[in-house]
Amino acid sequence: MTPEKTEYDLIVVGSGAAGLTAALVASIKGLDVLLLERADVLGGTTAISAGSAWVPNSHYDTSDKDSKANARRYLDATVGGHAPDDLKDAFLDAAPAMARLLADHSEVRFCAYPHLPDYYSERDGATLSGRVLETLPFDGRKLGRHFALIRPPLPEFTILGGMMVSRSDIAHLLNAFRSVPSFIATVCMLLRHAKDRISHPRGTRLVMGNALVARFLHSLLERGVIIKTATRARAPIIEDGAVRGVLADIGGKPREFLTRRGVVLAAGGFTHHPRLRAPLLPAPVAKFSPVPSDNEGDGVNLGLQAGGAIGQTHANNAFWAPVSVRPRRDGTTAVFPHFALDRGKPGLIAVNGAGRRFVNEATSYQMFVEAIYAAQARTPSIPCFFICDQAFLKTYGLGMIRPGQMSLRAFIDDGYLTTGRTIAQLANTLGLDPTALCESVERYNGFARTGTDADFHKGESAYSRNIGDPAVAPNPNLGPIETAPFYAIRIYPGDIGTSAGLVTNTSAQVLDAGGEPIEGLYAAGNDMNSVMGGVYAGPGCTIGTAMTFGYIAAMHAAG
Repeated sequence: MTPEKTEYDLIVVGSGAAGLTAALVASIKGLDVLLLERADVLGGTTAISAGSAWVPNSHYDTSDKDSKANARRYLDATVGGHAPDDLKDAFLDAAPAMARLLADHSEVRFCAYPHLPDYYSERDGATLSGRVLETLPFDGRKLGRHFALIRPPLPEFTILGGMMVSRSDIAHLLNAFRSVPSFIATVCMLLRHAKDRISHPRGTRLVMGNALVARFLHSLLERGVIIKTATRARAPIIEDGAVRGVLADIGGKPREFLTRRGVVLAAGGFTHHPRLRAPLLPAPVAKFSPVPSDNEGDGVNLGLQAGGAIGQTHANNAFWAPVSVRPRRDGTTAVFPHFALDRGKPGLIAVNGAGRRFVNEATSYQMFVEAIYAAQARTPSIPCFFICDQAFLKTYGLGMIRPGQMSLRAFIDDGYLTTGRTIAQLANTLGLDPTALCESVERYNGFARTGTDADFHKGESAYSRNIGDPAVAPNPNLGPIETAPFYAIRIYPGDIGTSAGLVTNTSAQVLDAGGEPIEGLYAAGNDMNSVMGGVYAGPGCTIGTAMTFGYIAAMHAAG
């Protein structure tokens, strides 16, 4: 029997967007690649994400309205000095080339959203469309037995026992009985899912992050890239100051893997690192994250062992989203990120522990959590509360409660949802000042009537309006809270990935404490000190930058 090979041109640690891109690009460039993944499934946080990628000036944008110079102005107006200028330029130069290479040589395909503004849509260089790329749906049946390698989406983001739905799918489902095209699309989705469940544990029509990971996996399998799951990278192998491989655990047994060109660290950052959370995240340290629990900072650990350093210049050391939590039947805790489906719709406010509004509810999820921490410094705001009425709940849903939910009893019984016949009763049940909450709702209702939020300017930015209800006028983000009963859920800060990471140069090489590249060591994705500097500039900016610097690392390793 031929012994298993232990030396490769390139070793990639981690199978999120950064690692998958590095592995695929290196293979396209002719390198012999080994991909190591700690979990028994692939995809990491990417698999449970929206799967969008922020890629300025790509060939997918046919509007001719964007340019590198325009995108650079936007990064300067948002990220500013929190990331080096040369790193911004490296990203803007490589991102379009990365998208083109993958489109020409793999199954990794996107389309540009027709309308999806940058998060700071009022800043210089911002665009309303073109930069955000949506992963095309993928037929999981093409993977055969390898379909089981894709990390399933969060159950709370599926329906009917594992049926994935995208933003456009949700629009069809909600309009199935109002629109013939939506009715046809809904029937096709349901029939496909029913057929899937005969032979699969979940739906095989993959969208969002699952589709992105599946497209990568299909391409890697076609190219014969070696993938090892349930393999935890523990330490770098260093010779003469250069990284020559990794020491890994497979089934509790140590194994050495050597490399001729280098190691790419792309294991997803330090979200669940047992020691780095407290010193690097703001107090009180967030208790909840939807990021997979096995994301414990293995890549960052390897980089630090090799002499790398964690960046210190970011506006935030994590990327954030407001989350709500609920116990699952299996004893685990569901952590639901409130990205855009509820809090920006008309008829909801967020209040702090004093029962007062403190934020534009339709701002980006990153800025929403920044507002939570700013409010917490003055008034108890963790948790804060989403307040809405019966009409809102029926029309838009609320977190894990879907629109038109037939029964709310289970959500009330387990404490996820709090209800009251009046606003004052709801406040008393939540432990809030009833007078303050009643005044907050009354003032907000006045704004809903005029269409102008004089306190927090909800509905004034292009981004806010985009996540509102276009059928509501004059402001798609403002609507009254007046139809009893009234409802609330508790909201916490949740980190959806880390921003601070190993400092690199423009070739994605990890730098030592003296600023010199460590030979044979690269970092990308959340293991790398992000070019976004802790600022969430636009939808999919974590995946877009992860893929770009995975591409840069592979191209450098390929020479």
